[in-house]
Amino acid sequence: MDLYIMKIGGSVITEKDSNKLEARVDELRRIAAEIKRAKSERKFGLVVVHGAGPFGHKLVSEYDCNNGIRTARHIEGFVRTHNSMEDLNKVVSDVFREQGLLGFPIQPSACIVQRNKKIVKFDIEIIKKIMALGADIIPIMYGDMVVDEKLWASVVSGDAIVPYLARKLKASKVFFGSDVDGIFTADPKTDKDAKLIPEINKRNFNAVLGMVGGAKSVDVTGGMKGKINALRKDLGGKKVVIFNALTPENTYNALAGKKIACTEINVI
Repeated sequence: MDLYIMKIGGSVITEKDSNKLEARVDELRRIAAEIKRAKSERKFGLVVVHGAGPFGHKLVSEYDCNNGIRTARHIEGFVRTHNSMEDLNKVVSDVFREQGLLGFPIQPSACIVQRNKKIVKFDIEIIKKIMALGADIIPIMYGDMVVDEKLWASVVSGDAIVPYLARKLKASKVFFGSDVDGIFTADPKTDKDAKLIPEINKRNFNAVLGMVGGAKSVDVTGGMKGKINALRKDLGGKKVVIFNALTPENTYNALAGKKIACTEINVI
């Protein structure tokens, strides 16, 4: 049975652009229903990783706690950021349950250790054993503050968790649900001439990277440019699909293998 890993971005499930600590519950409800429908029609395992949006990025920025824990304020930021992400994860998990999905939250800070902001320990056996209980169980992870062997604590982003899990769990496909149709030649939100790039491969990777900017809103993980760089490093050989999860039916169609407007990233 195929295993898919899906990242649902903070720009999709939170008010990221306005930097408000608000979850988009209606969007979450629709996405969960589409996942439920896709799983009812075909057999596949699924791990969901959701982004942080302001629930994480805003607090990390305010407390400046991503570059090491050295002061009492940093400690406060570390704890409050983690608590904030727990709040968002509960909203996601509650919506999944409401829609009849067996979502199983897994706290990153309980199984991940970093060194200089890079994952060095990740107890994925927990995830394997949970999924072995039944194909309907959907582990749910998320960006979080975790222990760091050099910095005491640092942010582990969902964009770091996804490729790590994809490699270790041998996922057959990776999906990134964003708030745009994929990767464009320019920012589609500000440039009407921006064109969707349907495929990124070895031949056009460097050119695409030159077109893509960093994060416009508060995002301590670097936005789309950071994502693409991470994909090149960590997901070579995996099929990656970046699509607009705010478009109704897109999540269902992506999981069901149907054609949608998107960017596919093949061997990089």
